[in-house]
Amino acid sequence: MNKYNKQNKKQRQEIKNKIKKALLDYDKALFAYLYGSFLDSRTFRDIDIGIYLKKESKMDDFKEELLLADKLAAITGLPPDIFEITILNSAPGSFLNNIFAKGELLLSNNDKILAELIEKTSLEASIDSHISYQSLKELIPV
Repeated sequence: MNKYNKQNKKQRQEIKNKIKKALLDYDKALFAYLYGSFLDSRTFRDIDIGIYLKKESKMDDFKEELLLADKLAAITGLPPDIFEITILNSAPGSFLNNIFAKGELLLSNNDKILAELIEKTSLEASIDSHISYQSLKELIPV
């Protein structure tokens, strides 16, 4: 998909509201974030949504992502390939930190799990940053 989309603030809010409504009915979701160019650019190619699922979901992540994109397409009237769905359960901490910092929370059915994950990934990022700094100091003595 190479087409750029351009919608005003009101149109984007309507799309966000429809996405939220669809996610409220999606009982497998613990929390979901909207992130990427749909939030912070005048034009966008896709709508990035990260979703953290309940552990009992037995479906393959790719199938789950396609199923959710189809559900969102049906509710929003947009084509399914405009939705870039990412299952966050096994996402790396650096990716999650970026979503938590720059994304918009769409849904939280379990604030405790969300808070624990934010705390865990933030702590890991802090430790990684410290280790990187120490390594740099060893390479370039000050």
